[in-house]
Amino acid sequence: MSRWRILQIGLFIVILSLSGLWMNDGFQIFTKDKSEKVTLQKDDIFGTIIEKREWVEDFQFGLLPDDPLQPFRSLSFYFVIAILTIAIAQRKISKSSKSLS
Repeated sequence: MSRWRILQIGLFIVILSLSGLWMNDGFQIFTKDKSEKVTLQKDDIFGTIIEKREWVEDFQFGLLPDDPLQPFRSLSFYFVIAILTIAIAQRKISKSSKSLS
């Protein structure tokens, strides 16, 4: 097996792993670095229920970046690099098989 084929297989495994990470994070379209936490509290004076919202640090990978100046904070950046490298490796493999024939 050539090193290009090994690179292709390795990158395919990386793509599958990143897809699993994306599924685990909840199929987010945009990358998020915080999530909203809602707690319900009963007001002792008036007897009503009050919603208290706060933002907690919780990084979740998404397909698109949260900041256009930082594209590496998205999965699509890694997907594109891996797919382009797989295509280049396939081109090298086909060139080397044609030269051997």
